[in-house]
Amino acid sequence: METNQSELMRSYLANAQVSLLMASHTKVGRDWRDLDFLPEFNRFYFIREGEGWLKIKGKEYAPKPGQLFWLPAGVEQSYSTVSDDTFRKYWCHFTVTVGDIHLLQLLSAPHFIEVPDPEWLESRFRELIELMRSRELAAPLRIKGVLYDIISMYLDETVRQYGDGELQMAGPMNVSKMNTILEYIDAHLSETMTVETLSKLVHFHPNYFMHVFKTMLGDSPIHYINKKRMDKARQLLLTTDQPVSEIAGVLGLELYYFSRMFKKWTSMSPSEYRSQGRRTQNV
Repeated sequence: METNQSELMRSYLANAQVSLLMASHTKVGRDWRDLDFLPEFNRFYFIREGEGWLKIKGKEYAPKPGQLFWLPAGVEQSYSTVSDDTFRKYWCHFTVTVGDIHLLQLLSAPHFIEVPDPEWLESRFRELIELMRSRELAAPLRIKGVLYDIISMYLDETVRQYGDGELQMAGPMNVSKMNTILEYIDAHLSETMTVETLSKLVHFHPNYFMHVFKTMLGDSPIHYINKKRMDKARQLLLTTDQPVSEIAGVLGLELYYFSRMFKKWTSMSPSEYRSQGRRTQNV
């Protein structure tokens, strides 16, 4: 994956919020059928036995035991039985959003994976079902943890089974525009950058630009720029012998302001960070 695209994906995942609506284990009836509907939530179907039919975004599937299907929110889909040997499946309805956008409107992923460890996934679904019934104080947090585990496994297996190319940025024009912004920031860390400058690059009003940026990366533009500068500073302190004053110049900052900002981010001065980092490398 390209660096900026990968960074955008990681930002989405870092800011993704999940909510479980329902979870169960079902042997579906012969009348299990619904056609051409648009759900407002995502579905996971973990097939354990039987046969059936799914159509997702115009593509038809005959799911097999051991496969996990992700049916995305807001995408036309259908399902039906095809014989008396109906599905036995674990399933859940959930949302996963970045800001107010469904994750799979931002990322393009395949609709199913082969589950590498069916016993592990079955135990995760059983835990979800139990937690849905639980009145324990921490149950809602544990539900989120299990859902994050399943989603993480799905995305990891997407890359492993299909390759990097199958997990891509999707949909909104804002994605390509954000790539333009990130490339510009990377190339101009030594210069003064303002919200007005950045918003003009993509022809957005500054207020709308700040909203889109925060939604997609979880940071304000200025905070993100400072974070990139501090990442670059840490790299240069550990991998070069450049004087601290020179590193400040590379980042377009006055030495005093750079030292103050660096200490705020790391709780150490640049010189202390360099010394400690090198001692650690020599251990």
